[in-house]
Amino acid sequence: MWNWKYAFAVAAVLIVCSVLGVQSVTQSESNAAQSEEAKGSLVIVGGALSSDNTDVYESFLSLAQNFRNKSKEDVKIGIMPTASSQPFQSASSYRTDFISYGASEENIDIIPIAVSDDPSTDEDESKWVNGAYDKKLAKKMEEYDAIWFVGGNQLDYTSTLLVDGEDTPVLASIKEIYKRGAVLGGSSAGAAIMSDPMIGAGTSLGALNEGVTYKDNYGNEADNRVFLTKGLGFFEHGMVDQHFVKRGRFGRLIVGAWDAGNEMAYGIDENTAMVIHNEDKSIEVVGKSGLVIVDLSKAKKTKEFPAAMKDVSISYIEKGDRYFWDTKKYMITEDKAVIETPYYPASSVNTAIFGEDALKQLLTYDLVDSKSDQAIGLAYELTSEKKGEGFKLVFSQTKDTKGYWGKIDGVESYAAINVSLDLNPMEIKLKEDKVKENKMEKFSK
Repeated sequence: MWNWKYAFAVAAVLIVCSVLGVQSVTQSESNAAQSEEAKGSLVIVGGALSSDNTDVYESFLSLAQNFRNKSKEDVKIGIMPTASSQPFQSASSYRTDFISYGASEENIDIIPIAVSDDPSTDEDESKWVNGAYDKKLAKKMEEYDAIWFVGGNQLDYTSTLLVDGEDTPVLASIKEIYKRGAVLGGSSAGAAIMSDPMIGAGTSLGALNEGVTYKDNYGNEADNRVFLTKGLGFFEHGMVDQHFVKRGRFGRLIVGAWDAGNEMAYGIDENTAMVIHNEDKSIEVVGKSGLVIVDLSKAKKTKEFPAAMKDVSISYIEKGDRYFWDTKKYMITEDKAVIETPYYPASSVNTAIFGEDALKQLLTYDLVDSKSDQAIGLAYELTSEKKGEGFKLVFSQTKDTKGYWGKIDGVESYAAINVSLDLNPMEIKLKEDKVKENKMEKFSK
């Protein structure tokens, strides 16, 4: 979807087209049509994928087999090393992993598109920078059953696979095989590119305080606004973000999705995949952690401030759970039961809500499995001694909120569905010399 800041300009263009008798469709209508036609699947990993994550690798290979009804050994895989500063090493590592799960070495290729030279090889991979324009390579892409995008800098993917916002021949071929039934997967930067627009940089607190930029601020420590730019757009049902719970990125995702006019947004944690099944319009969680789903359809701005909002709906699901994007319904695995009697006492305020794993703790231990109807998280930055600006995030249970808990393969698993979130700007005046940070506590039942 387009940025709502340009809504009037877009409306004017559509009016002119109507007067001239030009037939046109909106971006959302076009995306919807493409989504209905796509027969492929997506395996979108939130980064830090471990080689022993059997569930993710097996899901990817199984979906690849389904495309042309092949054996695992016959599946052809292309690995895109483009975003990595060590393209050959990164791609080779994934090739080794795929082989260990049953793929054949001779059927796995490293696609020669890169921007960096890998010092471990004699070849200069930076000379592959224009590979996406190679029509012979574009034709070869049609042979693959699966494409894997490695991690690194997601901007390297868009700078090589897009030209002036349009698809290069190689990208057009990838989209064609996905439309026909191929599986596309990627981790970290390879996940960020899946939506359009995509998130290129920024922090949660920077986004809440300063909002959005459409100018590249990657690596600029003085500018922590969420940077939105064009992605590859394989996933057409909302914005995605990665390294999500581990790095506390839900603030930047909410701000970015709101500014882009996306109703839905998805945050994938590390060593975890959200698997897109187009045939039944569902998202399956696979892997070791969880997926955060943000619904902005009923959210409202409360004042003229980048992130002063109320009625944001936020959910958290884990391994085996599914979400159906057309109906907005959840299917929680039978391994988890509805929490009828909360286990933990009322929660205290979390003073580092964008800290490592803090969101999961708050939604699960501190809210749906506690005796609290509300849980509060604080995020702030001191601008002078004992003073600063920040946010009070109020998470509330409503009549639609449900919590689930169980054990899968001996490991506890949670789901927290339809939690209401309000984001309130505030001034900070500390009485203590130091702020105590809440850290994820490990409990057992």
